Amino acid sequence: MPFNYVATSARGKVRRGTVDLGSRESVLEWLDRQKLMAISVDEVQPRRFVEWFSGLFLGTVAHVDRLIFTKHLAVMLQAGLSLLESLEILSEQAVNWRFRTIINRLAERVRRGDRLSDALSAFPGAFNDFFVNIIRAGEASGNLEKNLNHLATQMQKEHELRARVRTALLYPGIVLTAAAVIGFFFASYVLPQVANLFVGLKGIQLPFVTVLLLEVSAFLRVHAAATFFGLVAAGGGLVLLLRWHRLAPVTHRVVLVIPIVGKIVQDVNLARFALVLSALLRSGIDITKAVEITSTVIGNLYYRRVLERTLYLLQRGTPMSEVLVKEGRLFPKLCSRMVAVGERTGKLDEVLGYLADYYELEVETATKNLSTVLEPLLLLFIGGVALALAFAILIPIYNFIAAIRRI
Repeated sequence: MPFNYVATSARGKVRRGTVDLGSRESVLEWLDRQKLMAISVDEVQPRRFVEWFSGLFLGTVAHVDRLIFTKHLAVMLQAGLSLLESLEILSEQAVNWRFRTIINRLAERVRRGDRLSDALSAFPGAFNDFFVNIIRAGEASGNLEKNLNHLATQMQKEHELRARVRTALLYPGIVLTAAAVIGFFFASYVLPQVANLFVGLKGIQLPFVTVLLLEVSAFLRVHAAATFFGLVAAGGGLVLLLRWHRLAPVTHRVVLVIPIVGKIVQDVNLARFALVLSALLRSGIDITKAVEITSTVIGNLYYRRVLERTLYLLQRGTPMSEVLVKEGRLFPKLCSRMVAVGERTGKLDEVLGYLADYYELEVETATKNLSTVLEPLLLLFIGGVALALAFAILIPIYNFIAAIRRI
């Protein structure tokens, strides 16, 4: 029988894998022979073809859909409905056909007698380790409804966190996109209409900007479609390149040092760290497993590395706060000191909840400041572009009229 394992090496590197050794004890012995310290060893649940097909082709589920699913499931269970009845009702209410199919598969597994957490683990694209482990902890403790409420609260906060960041980036995104579209339209349609006029201006020295625009216009008249699709492809390729995991050490470091943006990225990662770890601890998951799961849902590579190192040292008795103190660039003193207070008082989950609220407020303030700073800069940029275009078109005409008056 195969088992998934998570373990750390003597150097603190986290390793994950699957082995088929028949029993959990055999896996633990094998890890010990490999000089690896086990964090978790979980049995791989068999998946039927339909579930495999669904998990492979149904893809991911929107965060809002998961949030609504979790909230409604918690309410139905608290109202006294059985888990199977709740899933059947949620399947009927689901708008997204992919999510409806996934819920139907969950109901089938529950009808056969499987645990909800095992059914959820069959769809990693829709339900990550964080979601599955909180459900598993609730099933083990008999507090599934309570854990679902914790999970829904955490997901609601994360949704609000994402919404704040998206709202901050919406205005500059719209302005820059509109500027690009207008510029492309101007260069491909407006300029060709006045190009013949400029060509006929004998003896008039055209400004460099005008000459450049005429060259661009001439090129676009011949290759407009190819240029448009080429720019779209280049933009998409750039996005894919920036998301390439091999470039993560560079791109994730760069975003942390950009003024204003770096502060937002840091606060977002700290808020997610505190939110996720707090929710896991409140659900009854032990600290090492909670840190291991948190490291898989943190977006920034350098924060993940710190948490993996924290996990390694936690297993050897080092308090989390001592590790975070040494990472002052990523975890400010406020964070490490609050974690130390939580460890000493035995209320780490509550302290992390306070930290999550604090950094969510920091993200909100930083995004507002970003909008305040970007608005005048974007206005100056648009004004500069408009001035350059006006200069390129009007100055040659003005020079031509002045030459006629001198005749």
